[in-house]
Amino acid sequence: MLLALVLPAFAHVGSPDVFYEGDAGPYHLFVTVRLPQVIPGVAEVEVRSSSPDVHQIATAVARLTGAGSKYLPVPDLAKQSSTDPRFFTSSLWLMEYGSLRVLLKVNGARGPAELSVPVASFGQAVLPMPRALGVLLLMLAIGLAIGAISIVGAAGRESRVPPGIAITPDYRRRGQRAMAIMTIVVGLIFWGAFSWWRVDDKAHTTLAKFFKSPKCAATLTGNRLSIRPSDRLWLENEKVKNLVLDHGHIMHLFLLRTPGLDRLWHLHPERTNQGTFEEDLPSVEAGHYAVFADIVDQYGFPWTLVGSIDLPTLTGPAPRGDDSEGMVVSLNRSNDSTISALADGTQVVWIRDHAPLKARVPMILEFEVKDKTAAPAKDLEPYMGMAAHAEIIRDDLSVFAHIHPSGSAPMASMMMASMNTPMSASMPDMKMPAEKISPDLSIPYGFPKPGLYCIFVQFKRGGAIETASFDTRVQ
Repeated sequence: MLLALVLPAFAHVGSPDVFYEGDAGPYHLFVTVRLPQVIPGVAEVEVRSSSPDVHQIATAVARLTGAGSKYLPVPDLAKQSSTDPRFFTSSLWLMEYGSLRVLLKVNGARGPAELSVPVASFGQAVLPMPRALGVLLLMLAIGLAIGAISIVGAAGRESRVPPGIAITPDYRRRGQRAMAIMTIVVGLIFWGAFSWWRVDDKAHTTLAKFFKSPKCAATLTGNRLSIRPSDRLWLENEKVKNLVLDHGHIMHLFLLRTPGLDRLWHLHPERTNQGTFEEDLPSVEAGHYAVFADIVDQYGFPWTLVGSIDLPTLTGPAPRGDDSEGMVVSLNRSNDSTISALADGTQVVWIRDHAPLKARVPMILEFEVKDKTAAPAKDLEPYMGMAAHAEIIRDDLSVFAHIHPSGSAPMASMMMASMNTPMSASMPDMKMPAEKISPDLSIPYGFPKPGLYCIFVQFKRGGAIETASFDTRVQ
C-alpha cells in the first residue's frame, strides 16, 4: 500500500539504483546497489563474481569525500548464495543524504582486494501515513494521556491517605488540581509533538524537493544555445563554479526530439562566468526537444538538469570534438528492435534472447558492432575515455540514464571513490579502452520500471562518432 503512493524524487531521472561492472584486484565483479525508498533506509547490495575463486565479501558504507570518507564502520559479511556460490548479497543502512561509497572487501584464492562503488544517496519518496494507522496511533496516544492524567490524579488524591481512611473533600480537591495540572502538561506535550512533526515534515519535504531533478531554462539566440539552472532551491545549495569535469567536460547535454525520439544531440557546452552553459548549435531539424544536462558537483554527486525547448530549423557547422548527433527512426511501439543499421553501412546488433525484459532486474546489455560487410568492426576507438556511451529513455521521459561499460556512476565519482580505497594503487578498472577496442560492447543496467524504452548506443569508429538506437518494451 505504501509503495503504491510513492512520489518520484530522483536526482538521476528515474534511475536511482547503481550498477557497476569492473575489477576488484584480480576479481571481476558485477555490483548492484538498490537504494531504499526513504533515508535513513536499508540498501540492498548484490555482487556477482565472474570466477568461482571468491570466498568472502564484506561491505561497508562511508562518505565519498571529506573527513568521513577515511573512517569506515566495521564491514558486514555478505551472504553467499547456497545455490550459486558466485553470488553474494548484503544489506547496508544509508543514514544520510549525499555522496556515499560502498566499499567491498573481497577475499579469494588470489588474495585480498578492495573496490569502492559511489552511491548517490537520496530519498526517492515521501511516504504518507495511512489514515487508518494515523487514527489508531492517535487513539493509543489519547488512551495513554488519559491514563497518565488518571494516575497523577489518583496519586494526588490518595497517596497520603492512610489505609482504611475515607477520602476527604480536601484530598479530592488536591487530586482534581493534580489532574488539571497534568492535563495542561499533556496538552503541552501534544502541542510540542505536533509542532516537531510539522517542522520535521517540512524539512524532509524540502530535502526531498532539493534532490528532485533540478529544472533548467534553455534559450536560443541565433544559433547559440544557453542552458541556465533555474531551480531556486538547487541554486541556493549548489554552486555552478564548483562543478567538476566528467569525461573531460563540465556538462553533457542531451537534446532529444519528442515525441518520436528520432533525433539525439549529445553536446558539451562551456561554462560561463554568468553561471550559464553555452554552445553554438550545429544544423538542427525543427521540433520540440527535451533537455537533459548531466553534471557532477564537487562532492561527486551526479545531477541531471531537465527542461525543454522548441527549436526552429537551424543551419550550422558539423559537430566538432566529442559532440555528436543521432538520426534514427521514430520510436517503434509495436515490436522490439535488435538490429540498428546506420547510414554508412555499419550495423549494431543487440545480442539478447527472445525472453521479455523485466523491470528491476540487473542485466548486461550486449551489443556487437559490424562493418558494411557484416564482419566485426576493427576500427573502434575510445569515445571520451570509454568504449561506448549509452542513453536509455522511457517514452514518457520519466526515465533518462546516461551510462557506460563501467556502469551508471560517473567517471568523476568513480575517481573520487578510488582515491579513498586504500588497496587501490590507481583508478579501478572501468573498462578503459586501448587505442583499438573490441567490437563487442557490454553495458550493465537495470530498467527501473515497466514501459517502452529507447536505447541509444554511441561509439567512435574510424574517427567518427556514430549512434545506434534500439526500441524495447519492459514488463
